Amino acid sequence: MPILKAQIETERASRYLVQFCKHAAAMGRGGGHTPRMHLRGMMDRRELQVTAEWSDTEGTVTFAPWGQCTLAAEAGALTLLVEAADEDGLRQIRDIVSRDFERFSRRDPLTVTWHRSETSDAAPEIGAPTPPENGASAPTHRRGRLRANLQAILLAAAVVVIIGLHVGLAGTVVANSAWTGMAANVVVALVVLKIAFIALARFGLRRRKAAKTPDGS
Repeated sequence: MPILKAQIETERASRYLVQFCKHAAAMGRGGGHTPRMHLRGMMDRRELQVTAEWSDTEGTVTFAPWGQCTLAAEAGALTLLVEAADEDGLRQIRDIVSRDFERFSRRDPLTVTWHRSETSDAAPEIGAPTPPENGASAPTHRRGRLRANLQAILLAAAVVVIIGLHVGLAGTVVANSAWTGMAANVVVALVVLKIAFIALARFGLRRRKAAKTPDGS
């Protein structure tokens, strides 16, 4: 949506705002004059409808289907904002507004200088990724989850290998030693101790990570 903005320096901002809105309302009712002959023809054929709403400090004039002009009066300045559906509508509204203010201020001419403006409340594109909370990026979260899953898989594989080696060793001891019962108990104790050591190490790693992670508040 193309947008134009102008700021007019004047000590009569409220007066000009009300004057322009009243003129636009009269135009919409068929009263007053229109800036161009073809504009009058468009209004007669109902191709253009002009409506206005205003107070002493704010006003909105709608030129359907072209767009609208929003006015705001402050101390020492009158701000104009034109929003249109396309470039042609933007040009039409700009010309009407500029000519009217030039005509209103013949005794004390006003300078209306238009500038392009960008809308600040544009909606995000459909399908665009939503930024995650706490300032963290989505790829970082995914990498963290993949790393944690990989560590868990490697730990499980290490436990399986250790148990397999000890079970094989236990079988050899049982087959070749006279101290069968004692050897089996020693092997089982070693397996339990290794598993407990690995579990404690992982629990300590999680506690250190939790201590380094902020609360996210």
